Amino acid sequence: MKHDLKLIDDEFIDLVYASLLGETSWQHFLDRLAETLPDGKSTLFYHDQYKASGALSLTSGLTEKQINQYDTYFCRINPWMPKASVRTIGLGVTAEQMLPYDQLVKTEFYTDFLVPAGLSSAVGVTIVRNEGRSFLLSILTSDRESERTHSAAELLTRLAPHLHRVFKYYQNRSFNRFSKEARGLAFDAIDVGLIIVGDNSRIKSVSETAQKIIEHGTCVRTSASGKLHIASHEADTMLQRMLDRTSVEPKFASYIVGDAKVTLIHVQKDRFSFFFEGPTVVVILEPHRAQQRIFDIEEFVSMHSLTAAEARALNGLIGGRSADEIAAEAGLSRETIRSQIKSLYAKTNAGSQIELIRMIAGFESP
Repeated sequence: MKHDLKLIDDEFIDLVYASLLGETSWQHFLDRLAETLPDGKSTLFYHDQYKASGALSLTSGLTEKQINQYDTYFCRINPWMPKASVRTIGLGVTAEQMLPYDQLVKTEFYTDFLVPAGLSSAVGVTIVRNEGRSFLLSILTSDRESERTHSAAELLTRLAPHLHRVFKYYQNRSFNRFSKEARGLAFDAIDVGLIIVGDNSRIKSVSETAQKIIEHGTCVRTSASGKLHIASHEADTMLQRMLDRTSVEPKFASYIVGDAKVTLIHVQKDRFSFFFEGPTVVVILEPHRAQQRIFDIEEFVSMHSLTAAEARALNGLIGGRSADEIAAEAGLSRETIRSQIKSLYAKTNAGSQIELIRMIAGFESP
């Protein structure tokens, strides 16, 4: 690692904000951070102390197999996490400050996860903690306690306030974007309620019609802390599962709850936005009509003979995303996505995004 602290700080702070603004990538930030320690492997990850679960969300230097092993098993027995879950937010520490080395080497985590990866220690910092879930930045290394690891821990302390601002930015951006979409999609005009739900079931945005349905209280309700609850155990359980960061649940699910139809749409995101913003579920509420059928995305795709590209455009549009956002997530040009959307509209006879939503929400096809 360089010895000039100002140069170190300037470089990494620049990388944080350049990644935020899209001038470079978060992957480059992690790659560069990994280089600061011998055999370094860096990761932005999270841990839920109540569920004893977590995931290496964004990484540099770790293989897909190692990431999968951690996410499915080793996250539950990571011996550093008990103290990481209560340590001071924003304070970079070395592994031995979390757990003495002579205790670490006796753990399964050390022998079966760290050693096969050529690692023996780490430095880390907690960026954000919310309701038992910690979001952390760590550098794994083959180097034990040394001047280099302490310097790296101090670097993480200095970077923490900037990364905290990144979290706030993504969360505010997400809230503002979905609030705009809730108004722009004009669900109220077709008597359909729209609720955008994020991490911990907290409501990000709610349309006027949805607010009236909430006030009625027979289908959905909100808690004093702003969390959404559905008056159906099955539907509410599915909502919680979709909001789980490790979810592999279906992207669409519909239920009849009292006199309303409730449709849940799990919004797709790129993995960087997902780490900072968390999961998002769109909840569509509409009056139940006996003749309506539960929406099935696969049946809809098959019925209209949609290609995989057109199905991706469909998924993006009903998730409230613009052509630019769908293009960015797919790594394609805006013109390509616009062409796929145009083809989607032609096959479904929908003249607009609103008409497409009408069809999915159970209204008659245009």
